[in-house]
Amino acid sequence: MEYRPSLISWNLTKKCNLQCPHCYLSAGRAATVELTTDECLALLRQMHLLGTEMLILTGGEPLLRKDIYQIAQAASRMGIWVVMGTNGVLITERVADKMVECGVRGVGISIDSADPERHNAFRGGRNAWQHSVRALQICRSRGLEVLVQTTVMEENYEEIPALLDFAKAQGAWSFNLYFLVQTGRGKGMTDLSASATDAMLNRLIDLQDAYRPMLVRSKCAPQFKQIAFARGRAGLESGGCMAATEYCRITPEGDVTPCPYMDVVAGNVLEQSFSDIWHHSDTFGQLRDLSLLKGRCGACEFKAMCGGCRCRAYAATGDFLAEDPACVYQPTGVPLRSNGLLWDRAARARLERIPIRFIRDKTCKGVEAYAQRMGVAQITTDVVTQALSGMKRARAFTRSALRRPVHSD
Repeated sequence: MEYRPSLISWNLTKKCNLQCPHCYLSAGRAATVELTTDECLALLRQMHLLGTEMLILTGGEPLLRKDIYQIAQAASRMGIWVVMGTNGVLITERVADKMVECGVRGVGISIDSADPERHNAFRGGRNAWQHSVRALQICRSRGLEVLVQTTVMEENYEEIPALLDFAKAQGAWSFNLYFLVQTGRGKGMTDLSASATDAMLNRLIDLQDAYRPMLVRSKCAPQFKQIAFARGRAGLESGGCMAATEYCRITPEGDVTPCPYMDVVAGNVLEQSFSDIWHHSDTFGQLRDLSLLKGRCGACEFKAMCGGCRCRAYAATGDFLAEDPACVYQPTGVPLRSNGLLWDRAARARLERIPIRFIRDKTCKGVEAYAQRMGVAQITTDVVTQALSGMKRARAFTRSALRRPVHSD
């Protein structure tokens, strides 16, 4: 089987203007050694050759790197879909214009409470909430797709519906709900119980329809797929652990890890090529072999669809192949039904309009899983609509949008 790093999360710097208690990178001051501009540009060329399609430029706070626009522009010119992950505090009209000019397609902005005072206290920045909301509005006014990113914890568990309302009111393309992994500064925080996690995931499944066309996504909780399948609901194109199979993280120092929430180092790009790390790392090889999964994850009929959160297993046990402690599902041992499915021409054409291969593949598998669950033999456009958690894709996910020119300085 061929594996590609289709999606990469790149922590460009540890420098940050906020002090969030759940930060997996323990960001604040810049790392002693961070990749130079030339090293970043050389790494981009390796990513491109390996087939990377989407790149998340984040930190720390990526806007604190003076070469951020140069890096974003270089990636965009290679045809890579660039998203900026930021707290939004530094975004002004000029910054947003620069993002557009250098080819950034979307901006993920972190909002952890609908209450400005609670958000500011949590993030450790005066008026951080006001700056982040302003950033959402500025980005939308410039035609950038915005993603509202929230980490669910005991402190804001009951606020999630209010945050969904907020995200939709701001015109967000997607609301991404992250489930805390106890790593970095987050080691000192209390994780949700498995039952609370399960209740929230079920709640998200129920809320998907109410917030269309905004996408409602769970992150770091791949069992979302198992729950959606069991209930015969939309969202099967979401969730599922991609670590080491289609996804990885690169740290400011050049370490390659399976995911931002796992600090197991597969290699360093200053010591060996990214291609060598991706193809030959023993860590990545183990994560790609589902037969090595242990406990309930190893016995689960959903392991190919879900895989369990390897980062949470590692944080809890020190073994990234252990069962996911946040999942309550008890495997049956009965394999999932797998019958041949036919796509009609219109449904296939709709699928092919998704220009990014790994998203198209995930969508295809999700729609087929939904059809299997519902006992449907032929996939039509109606089945596709029912299977997806958004009635339509954002404007950015069109081939014409991906051909938007990138301006030079």
